[in-house]
Amino acid sequence: MSSTLDALYAAIVDNPSDRTVRLVFADALDESGEPGDATRAEFIRAQVTLEGTPDDDPRRPALVAQCQGLFAAHWIEWWRPVCVALGLPEPYVPSPKLRARLKRFVGSDKRVTGEPYIANPEAYSIRSDEHEFTAQFYAGFPEMLAIHRFTIDTLTGQFGLWFDQAPFCRLRVTNELSEFEWNSLDGPHLAKVTELVLDRLTADIADLLFRAPLNGLTSLKVMPLGSPSIVRGLVHKPVWAGLRSLTLSGISTPDSLCEVAESCTLEHLEELVFGVHEVEESQPLGGLWSVLGNAIAGILAQMAHMYPRPTGPIRGPDYWPAFVALSRSPVLPRLRRLRVLDADPNWVARVAEMLVNAGQQAPGAEPFLSDECVHAVADALDPDKLERLELPATRISTACRDELTRRFGPRVVLA
Repeated sequence: MSSTLDALYAAIVDNPSDRTVRLVFADALDESGEPGDATRAEFIRAQVTLEGTPDDDPRRPALVAQCQGLFAAHWIEWWRPVCVALGLPEPYVPSPKLRARLKRFVGSDKRVTGEPYIANPEAYSIRSDEHEFTAQFYAGFPEMLAIHRFTIDTLTGQFGLWFDQAPFCRLRVTNELSEFEWNSLDGPHLAKVTELVLDRLTADIADLLFRAPLNGLTSLKVMPLGSPSIVRGLVHKPVWAGLRSLTLSGISTPDSLCEVAESCTLEHLEELVFGVHEVEESQPLGGLWSVLGNAIAGILAQMAHMYPRPTGPIRGPDYWPAFVALSRSPVLPRLRRLRVLDADPNWVARVAEMLVNAGQQAPGAEPFLSDECVHAVADALDPDKLERLELPATRISTACRDELTRRFGPRVVLA
């Protein structure tokens, strides 16, 4: 790259959220006259435009197709310089020389184009099974780093380099972290992170997380495992005071929602997402149910690691006081988007619940969420701010669904 492009790229790495610098970089690419630079500039502009295009905009499908086509055709040349900077193996490209072609013909060279990476153009992402990570492109550059498993040779202790040499500012860890892994990840470079996703957050790691230099965080998505005190730490005077979006994935307990209502100091919060679901108390199964229960017990044990559930029992009415507490808190009037999801963890758990509760569900039972608690939440929202209210349709009454639709119109999504 020219000195101008080098300087602009350094500015992108230093401030990944600044889209203006990326558009200036695209202009400089057009002026370079180098082969392929115009295509790179086109991809940057298309992805930047796509970010600002609403889902229901009729222009969006064409933009998506354009970005996916460009990424599919050129991801290797755009990913190669990142590999060089990070000390990763470069993606394999077959040589056109006769000897290399003969090796491929006789089968002695079985590598496929792009190894050790696999591209997913639909997600603009590059995955390495060997190195246990996925990198996803936003606005023309790799921004999201998803860590599937820590590896000694490529990830452990290397995050400072990764964040210094590439515009990573979104971080996801898909497995439960150990203290050693968190300490390897932690460091001043976390100040660049604007989006953090932790698929499993334990109390031990939460204590370390609360002390991390994540003061630039604007979006946080976690699955808290264990005590509601984890949720209290997430929302009560955290270092990420500027947080705008908070997602509590999985099943949120009523106690956790009460912590949000009573302890939240996030004055800039605009989006809150959480899931509700009944959780049955573990019960022995007898008779025929015992045979069927034993048959799925092993499957349930395996699925429990993938879809952790809080300790039961939790019933719909257990959530009603928590919803009322939220309605009386300062949290809801600040929100532009509130999403309450039916956090049904998996079909295996549904089968188990059906076996445990066979014949116990009375016809005409009260809805999972009462009209009173839903009305309280709706009344607490600021109608001038609200952009989206999402509720699980099957968890509220028909009368409540009709009233919310009349009141908020298309801003209500009953999923």
